[in-house]
This record gives sequence, C-alpha cells and structure tokens, in this order.
Amino acid sequence: MSGNPPPDSGTPPPAAELPDEVLGIEDLHVTVHDGAAAALRGVSLAVHQGEIVGLVGESGSGKTLTCRAALGVLPPGVAAAQGKITFAGDNVTDLSRRGWERLHGSHIGAVFQDPASYLNPNLTVGSQVTEVLRVKRKLSRARAHERAVELLTAVGLRQAGRVFHQIPAELSGGMLQRVMIAIAISCDPELLIADEATTALDVTIQAEIIELIKDLRDQRGLAVLFVSHDLAVIRELCDRVVVFYAGEVVEAGPVEEIIERPRHPYTQALLRVASVGDFQRRELQVIPGQPPHVGAQITGCRFAERCPAAIDACRAGDIVLTRLGPAHEARCVRVNDPALAEASAAVAAPAPAPVAGVTAVGTGDTAAGGTTVADQELANR
Repeated sequence: MSGNPPPDSGTPPPAAELPDEVLGIEDLHVTVHDGAAAALRGVSLAVHQGEIVGLVGESGSGKTLTCRAALGVLPPGVAAAQGKITFAGDNVTDLSRRGWERLHGSHIGAVFQDPASYLNPNLTVGSQVTEVLRVKRKLSRARAHERAVELLTAVGLRQAGRVFHQIPAELSGGMLQRVMIAIAISCDPELLIADEATTALDVTIQAEIIELIKDLRDQRGLAVLFVSHDLAVIRELCDRVVVFYAGEVVEAGPVEEIIERPRHPYTQALLRVASVGDFQRRELQVIPGQPPHVGAQITGCRFAERCPAAIDACRAGDIVLTRLGPAHEARCVRVNDPALAEASAAVAAPAPAPVAGVTAVGTGDTAAGGTTVADQELANR
C-alpha cells in the first residue's frame, strides 16, 4: 500500500505477503431504522488491484448502501449487523471514526454523482485540491500548488493553471467531475469508489470519464468499484459485474459472460430493457411489478413475484448462489434449466434490422411500473 498502513490494524505483513485483494466484502448484512429492517442480505464481493468491478441494479437494490459500508459512512440508524469488510487484508468492519478518516483520501478515494454538491461553491478549485494535499500529505503551500496543477492536468483539464483559480460555478459538470477525480486520486489511493459518477453527464463527456478511469487503472494499478444503472457503461468499463436485486447479489461474473450469457431472470430482464452491444432495444419495455419494500419478509426468491419463469420451488425456501463456472454464479433454483439457458441465448442474440417507423429508445435499465430507473431516481429527489 502507498503511504501509511491502515490504522487500528496492528503490524502490517511483509510486502511479499500483502494480498492482491484490495477490497473484500463477506456475507454483509446491513440493517436500517435502528435494526428494524434488513436492507442488505449476505452481500459478498471482492475488488483486486488493477480491476474494475461494476455494481448494477434498480434504484434501492443496495448498490449505494454497499459502497457506503465499504467507505465506513453508513448514515445514522443504519448499521452493518453481520459480515466482514476488509481493506488490503485488514479487517475494517468495526474501524473507529478516526481510523476511517485516516483511510479516506490516503487509501480510499470516492467520486459521486453530483460533483457540485461535494465542492464548496465559495472556494477556488485549487484551494480545495491543495487542502487535501496539505492535510493528508503534509505538503508545503508551494508544493501543494504545484502538485494540484499536475493532478488537474492528469485528469484531462486543459489550462489547469487557470482552472486552479476558478470557483465551481465557472466549470461545466464534466470539468467538475474531473476535479472530484483529481481530489480522489490526489494521495495515490489503492481503491476508488465511483457511485453513479457518469450518470449526470452527456454521452461525450461520459465516454471521456470512462477512458480517464481506465487510464488511472492502467497507470496506477487502481482498484475501482463502479456503480451505474447503465449496462452499456458497465460493459465498456468493467472487468466484472455484480447484479443486485432487493438487497441481494443475484448474479456475478466476468462482464462479457454476464452480458452475453445472463443466467438469472432478473439480469435477463435488465438486458431486455437496455441497448447493450449488438442488442438494440426497439420499443419501450419494462420489468412488470414493483421491487419489494426494504425489510419485506419474503420466503424464497425475492424476484419471484416479477419473474415470468418462477415456479413453486422458487418460493419454497432460501436460495443460495450457484457456481456456474470459475467466476460466474447466480441465485436461482432454475439456473441449470435448459429453458433458462435458451432465454439467455435469446437475450444476447443480435437484433434484427429496425422496423421502419419505429424509433429506438435510449439505453438504461428499467424500474417498476413502466418508468426507467433514471425517472424513478428523479421522482425520489
């Protein structure tokens, strides 16, 4: 690890024994409303050095809550009730507030959807970048200024010296997101958590941010946990993908395998309402029904009420993740059913030529009741 070892972890192992795994989450259960309801159930995932792992699913599926738990910033009334979170092999599940503060910035960076809300509108960009460098790295004022300009240049901001002296209101959304990335990587962290970091950007800027994150991964060996509702972005950026539904992981594996051969009906449903790769959506499709409420007591598969392939066995008891290959697993009692395999092939098949007069609908997964997830998120603001 760069910088100091994580706090509250004792003596670090010799460098040769440091694990390749940067972030590990094992059997994580998170409760809300002071323990009254479970929001995450048995979530397990890992992010390794130089790897980009994508989290995808509808609004409220548990993606952001997983990120907050990995950052140690769960809000009041929300707690990790069971499970383990490790960073570079060290158990940080019960890390103190001061311990998390020492990890933030120096070892873990974070970027969120609305960069303007995380920057002080009254301070220049440069003062906000240099503050991190002076506090975390103890740099002199002159060296912090020099390093800040280097960072702003590294994230693709032209005339970085000028940007240094501007306030956030003078920059575009794409420029502000680059500033946030510059702050997030300023102390050479091992892990970057990006929660919907490209959602509010137009397509061109979104593509540039994706390339920037890839470059940072390639140049620095950065591990990235990337949250998005956009399967096209996930496919373009990520090495592996974890699909969430109602607080559980329902499928996980290499991104191309998940996109080309989805084995869980929910993953298949997400792909049917998206435009990804060769599959171009030609008419508005939705996933019928509503996701269950947080804390709903459901026996069996939580997707069963919305699943066209559901059978009695789906509601008979707990369903575990089934290993389908070296790195592919899915939570479904019919995961090895030939009929579902055929459905998987149908989802991944190239679309025929568009019918004249039919307009293609944009990319994005779909929420319940005929609204896209983006629509639902806007309605909830």
